[in-house]
Amino acid sequence: MIFDLKSGKRRRVIQVVFGFLAFIFFISFVGFGIGSDVSGGIFDAIGLGGGGSASTPEYEQQIEDANETLETDPENERALLDLAGAYFRSATETGITVNPETGVIEISEDSRSDLEQSIAAWERYQETKPQRVDTTAAAQAAESYRYLLDADGAAEAQRIVAEAQDSSSAYAQLAIYLYADGQIKQGDAAGDRAVEAAEQSQRQAIRRNMDALAEQARKQKQRLAEQQAQGGAEGGAGAAAQGIEDPFGGLSGAGGAAPLPAPAP
Repeated sequence: MIFDLKSGKRRRVIQVVFGFLAFIFFISFVGFGIGSDVSGGIFDAIGLGGGGSASTPEYEQQIEDANETLETDPENERALLDLAGAYFRSATETGITVNPETGVIEISEDSRSDLEQSIAAWERYQETKPQRVDTTAAAQAAESYRYLLDADGAAEAQRIVAEAQDSSSAYAQLAIYLYADGQIKQGDAAGDRAVEAAEQSQRQAIRRNMDALAEQARKQKQRLAEQQAQGGAEGGAGAAAQGIEDPFGGLSGAGGAAPLPAPAP
């Protein structure tokens, strides 16, 4: 039954529906520079499809060098960070694009594989229990989890970033990942912290946006609960499938996935 609370499939449905819901509200909240530490808004830093300065052979060499080090020193933190970063940059260099007609994020199989490898290196790095976690790697991990629609993993990585930066934009992102994972109360707390960390002149606007995000997250969770109550009927399953394809419905007038914002600086 697709809406079985204990099934992994239901968790994936929640992550997909809530994940895309989060993306559209993040665009309205931070994409245009509200509470952001990036001049001109986070869209200026996203770089999707814009081409980078490094080439694929360079990433391959970085990956090879890191793996050689890890063969003899499997807990080498620097090598694990290099490995995670190289795979992340390789994934996002050319394999993640925005469809100009639909606005939907498209990820190639090679990039998806690279994202999984980046996360694997990040998790190995965490297992070494570093004295001070690298926040750049944490931000990249949050992005990797998000591209793979793992809201829980994204929230865990983003919490590291938020606590280190103590910035409004970082906590706003954390709130979105928590809402996307169905952790409403925790999302509320992160949203409150986003308001507190903002400049005085921005707090009112940020409060309005966070409240709107929280309200829509609750509505979406309620809708999923109502779908679950329908049981295993074909109609319920069909509605679930449609929800994955068009998770916005009439929310904010959106009809498809919006471009993903860049990680907090």
